[in-house]
Amino acid sequence: MKKTLEMRFISVFIFFFCSIGSVAQLRQVSIVRKSSTQKKISNPNVRVQQLTPLTLPFWDDFSFNNLQHLNALENFPSDSLWQYGSSVWVNTGMGINPPTYKVATFDGLDSLGQPYVTTNPLAKGNADRLVSRPIRLDLVAPALRNSIFMFFYFQWGGNGEPPNPGDNLSLYFKNDSSKWINVWTSPDTITNTLSNSTKFYAVKVPITDINFFHANFQFYFQNFARLSGEFDMWNLDYVYINNGKSQYAPVYSDFPDRAIQMPPTSPFLQYHSIPVWHFLTNPDSLLAFPSLPVTNQRSDQTIAANYPQPVNLVTYLTTTTRLNKVVKENTILLDSIPAQTVYHDQSTTFTLNNKPALSGLDPNTDSIALKFKIKLFTGDNVKKVSANIGDYDTLVYQGMEFRYNDTLSANFILRNYYAYDDGGAEYAVTLTQPGSSLMYEFDMDYHKPDTLVGVNLYFPHVGDESNQVVKLQILDSLTANSIDSTSILSPSILTQQSMVIQRTEYNNFIYVPLAQKVLVKKKFYVGWIQNTTATIGVGYDKNSSSGSKIFYNTAGIWQQNTVLQGNLMIRPVFGNCPPGAKGTCVATAVTTAVEIKKTYAYPNPNRGQFYLPPSVQGLNMIDITGRQVDFTKQSSLEETQVTISSPTAGMYLVRYFNGQQWRTEKIMVLP
Repeated sequence: MKKTLEMRFISVFIFFFCSIGSVAQLRQVSIVRKSSTQKKISNPNVRVQQLTPLTLPFWDDFSFNNLQHLNALENFPSDSLWQYGSSVWVNTGMGINPPTYKVATFDGLDSLGQPYVTTNPLAKGNADRLVSRPIRLDLVAPALRNSIFMFFYFQWGGNGEPPNPGDNLSLYFKNDSSKWINVWTSPDTITNTLSNSTKFYAVKVPITDINFFHANFQFYFQNFARLSGEFDMWNLDYVYINNGKSQYAPVYSDFPDRAIQMPPTSPFLQYHSIPVWHFLTNPDSLLAFPSLPVTNQRSDQTIAANYPQPVNLVTYLTTTTRLNKVVKENTILLDSIPAQTVYHDQSTTFTLNNKPALSGLDPNTDSIALKFKIKLFTGDNVKKVSANIGDYDTLVYQGMEFRYNDTLSANFILRNYYAYDDGGAEYAVTLTQPGSSLMYEFDMDYHKPDTLVGVNLYFPHVGDESNQVVKLQILDSLTANSIDSTSILSPSILTQQSMVIQRTEYNNFIYVPLAQKVLVKKKFYVGWIQNTTATIGVGYDKNSSSGSKIFYNTAGIWQQNTVLQGNLMIRPVFGNCPPGAKGTCVATAVTTAVEIKKTYAYPNPNRGQFYLPPSVQGLNMIDITGRQVDFTKQSSLEETQVTISSPTAGMYLVRYFNGQQWRTEKIMVLP
């Protein structure tokens, strides 16, 4: 009993003193990001003997883990370059205007996505560490050693909780005596020169000390931070060590690299997903033109210098439809945008000129998955042939592939729910005052009323882990009497029921069926009343924002959120109501909340192609003799498509992590 009381005290203490942002009773707080396939490594040196040392140049802008052939996990630095760094989070949501797509974020969470310290919410110390693989600096010719340097960008805060005075990000080099030397530490964040938490600052550190030029040189970044959660955050991007060789004349500044900066915007106007039959009623009016920003890393190609860099953009679209278990897939060239100029001192926004042609689909289609593959044509790896053609110097950049950050894929799914969020949480939003209420506004893109049958929600591990019960509500308007503690519904309350909060692993939704299905139209609200001071957080995605749709009520007055920017991970689910039903209709069965993600392989048997749950990790396949089987995989929000490279008839074993547990499936391949 004493231990339970102590843990509750700690949870309350963390909540009140470690909240990241707040709007009265609406607060943005840290979440636990658990990496299912990572192990906590206590000694970062254990892999040194197993690694082949690297040679210069060294470069990572953290876009490499988009590429399956590099065998890198999506949210972690690639182990082709880094010996140790599973506590560092590679993401698209925490950086503001990053140099290129994805950044590495340092905070107070360990390699399992959990706080380093759970007993003292104010404890501080060394937190995340990102350690390079060994690098053969001894191979650098003596005449070139005065020209070797490290370059990188860093940002403090960004979309995360900013560091406090005394917090820092540091860089260390290992000398020939295996001693780590501190060569750079970030200035205090409250300075005139580094006062902007939305800016990435460039740093250049010379590597000229003769003691660093040995066969086992390494470097690492580490942050000093609060160790109790997602606090005191730093973003790192574009880490580079040159090889000392001179570039073509004239000497170009920085890098011949033009890159995608952020994921594309949604093709569905304000939403990331819409019920498929709502969409197909009038698809042309619900489609938007996706756009994305592109950057230029050559600092001499500025507007002032009037030296533009032309960039072309091409987009391929793969549409996958499902109707009565029949799957059809079609890939087309959706758009080819003529060259636009991209300057170093500002990003250029590319907007697609064409929308997907979906108006001819059967209105009874079960789901539509859209995969946009976006590719820049930049000339990043074109060798210099004249003053204005080509700027890739093979002597300087040999081994560096600047085109890695020129391509990305973006997936969208139309099924049976509305979603503002993209399925990935950076934080959580909570209420703390008993009796307070949270509501999320949805505008139906449909010409007639439809039946709301349930809600998908993501409740991450936040603060108090005890069982909590809230009152789930569906409202058709926000009025003074829409907070109701009795069993008699007020006019604005369509339905309400008790709901047990089920916290899940990272980004796993639960499905809560409504005991009474309800007909909704035009505008409606989904949320709950909280009866305790427990920290109940709902997932919060910060890659876009529907913050104006969030409302809270603490004393009978609804207030609109005006400060927090992001999307709650609440998704109303639609289905069928019996013909002729009016108002509400009772569900035939009420079940407890269940995971909505698939945990099986299908079809089985097959002829070498099958599907697994979305975002599987650690996928491995062997035949009945125990030999490894080559395959390719392609993931979307709905599932992961696996294709055996050279299928032969027989039994195969597939092992993967589905987000909660390791599973082994038997797959039968037919002749």
